[in-house]
Amino acid sequence: MKIKPISEILFYIKQQHEEMTPDLLVVFVDYVRPSKKNLSQAKVNFDNLLLLLKNNPDELHLLKSYLSRIFEGKQYVHLFTESGILTTRGFFQESFYRINSMMLPKYLNDNDTIAIFGTVFHRKWDFWWVKEIPNEYWEALFQLFGLREIEELGMEDRMLTQTLNSIIVISQRVAALGLEPEILSKLPELEDFDSPFLIQNKTLFEYLDHYKEKPNFDRTDQNPDYKHILVMLSQCEDYTLLIRKNKSKFGTDLHFTYLLHRLNQNIGRLRSLLKLVTKSDSQTPFQGEIELLQVLVRAVNRKNSLSDHIEDNVNLLAFQITEHAGKTADHYITNTSKEWWKMLFSSMGGGLIVGFLSIIKVMVYYLRLPLFGEAFLYSMNYSLGFIGIHVTHSVLATKQPAMTASKLAAALDESDKPKAVSLDNLVELIVKISRSQFIAFVGNVMIAFPVAFLIAYGYHYLTGSHVAESDKAMYLLEGINPISSFALLHAGIAGVFLFLSGMISGYYDNKNIYNKIPQRIKNNPNLNKIFGSKIALRFGTYIENNLGSLAGNFFLGIFLGSMGTIGIIFGLPLDIQHITFASGNFGLAYASIGDQLSTYQILITIGGIICIGLMNFLVSFSLAIFVVMKSRKVTFSHSSKLFGIIMRRFFTRPHHFFFPSRPAVVEAERVESKIAEKTDSPSTIHNSTEENKVRPVKK
Repeated sequence: MKIKPISEILFYIKQQHEEMTPDLLVVFVDYVRPSKKNLSQAKVNFDNLLLLLKNNPDELHLLKSYLSRIFEGKQYVHLFTESGILTTRGFFQESFYRINSMMLPKYLNDNDTIAIFGTVFHRKWDFWWVKEIPNEYWEALFQLFGLREIEELGMEDRMLTQTLNSIIVISQRVAALGLEPEILSKLPELEDFDSPFLIQNKTLFEYLDHYKEKPNFDRTDQNPDYKHILVMLSQCEDYTLLIRKNKSKFGTDLHFTYLLHRLNQNIGRLRSLLKLVTKSDSQTPFQGEIELLQVLVRAVNRKNSLSDHIEDNVNLLAFQITEHAGKTADHYITNTSKEWWKMLFSSMGGGLIVGFLSIIKVMVYYLRLPLFGEAFLYSMNYSLGFIGIHVTHSVLATKQPAMTASKLAAALDESDKPKAVSLDNLVELIVKISRSQFIAFVGNVMIAFPVAFLIAYGYHYLTGSHVAESDKAMYLLEGINPISSFALLHAGIAGVFLFLSGMISGYYDNKNIYNKIPQRIKNNPNLNKIFGSKIALRFGTYIENNLGSLAGNFFLGIFLGSMGTIGIIFGLPLDIQHITFASGNFGLAYASIGDQLSTYQILITIGGIICIGLMNFLVSFSLAIFVVMKSRKVTFSHSSKLFGIIMRRFFTRPHHFFFPSRPAVVEAERVESKIAEKTDSPSTIHNSTEENKVRPVKK
């Protein structure tokens, strides 16, 4: 119900003040609420509301009476301890719960203040304008209503007792969460009697006992017990931070991430509630109440937000995955001319294997198996081939972007570097990945085409028939044509899967650490008994170093091998195109119908292979960059700045994106890039002498 004219609001107060529903509060909030596009208008509306109440004392008296009755006997513990705090349901159950709540909202008892909050602040963006209202405006409103700060209330007041009860609930929850087995397994010292999670609870009980019983109890923030509680809470937060910092040692998973996030939320809420019952000279009147109000409004507005839930919990996991993604990342990045040439020969080995995989895939096609059987054999062909490429230390083009996520993350790590330096490091790494990717393309394509052609030609010479008959050969060529087919769409789909394979690699490397899989293998009594301790030790070490890569390659094969079948089942134009396989397919087709192809068909096929490679790279690389930036919480402004630096570098020295440069030249470019960056953005200039030194080139 939207009522704008003040006269109508006055009339509504007189007519509805006897009712016990929150409709009158809804009217006032509707009056203050601005449009979503003009949040600053809330301040003007709120000022008008204050003026309205001051000039109409009779209506103000009725309103105060109405508020006292509507909140009389209401429960606040649930509001203070649950709103905006994750439940015990866990990540997936909480996700499904929020989806169900969006379709079928939860029923709340009329005695619960959460129901009133949900009714009054019913717009999902209310928390934005509530935060726009200055504190002094809220203070003026509370004083008009005759409210007192919670720390000034007597023990007979229900609001104070409910707040103290909420503090007890949260404190006990913090103690319990701090002693969860998953946390103790990483920090066993927390089991000791002097654990801060236990001490804060013990000290807080003593503090609240004195708070309730002593008539002249010191409610200020100078109370020694209060200070001790805050110190213990800080130590609790330090332990959670220690776990996050030791990410490479501990690893994580969604459940553990959810647990840490829930623990930090409860510690933060406990601080907020303690602030309500404590006097402080550094605080303005009603400061704690106003801050909690803003938090609770946001919690009510976003209680069913699936995006917030996913973002809050997946950020740390994304951080961990990008940190662990591709422990063999150095294998995919070239820094010197020697490494660049080594990449060429490694990628030639990958092209050799793909040439055989292309032949096998066509042979599977002629088996005319049911859809499941065909998808299974396609997937196994890809998976085992990719694992073979990994085992032989060869390289498959387009794997670099996904497998180098950890290096991208390290380049962007801002723990001890200013943002400008981090972006500069990231640009330099992107240049290296680009030229590594280019030479991998060359090596794969240079070998995959002749290998597939020679095998197909030899097969025809020996048997008189082609590996790919003319209709199949023409179908393979049409699938590469970037103009008349969905080749680029299919290449983009392959790019998504290449990215996912890198994330899966990081996920399994992370699980390797989190679940201590290598140690469990090495100490497995059955393996030691059957194969001996040496073999178990070697197997555990191999899994420690290769589980992520093996899993990523296996799942990549499943993705690529089954996508075409999924497209057939759903009647959608879904398939995959990869530059190396496209090159191998061209070799197969050329061995069958090469004499029938026109110059245009040959050129358009070559152009299609190049476009497929570019699409593979751009999609997988863009997604990898996005996840890395998301996990490091890089803003859009930094993203646009990064893009600008890359474009400037490409147009001034494009050859560095394809060919290696001398170390001295690279260092000079880095210094020049820093100078240009500081010139473009004065805010990035740092006064530290150490930061502006030019580091010597390592020889």
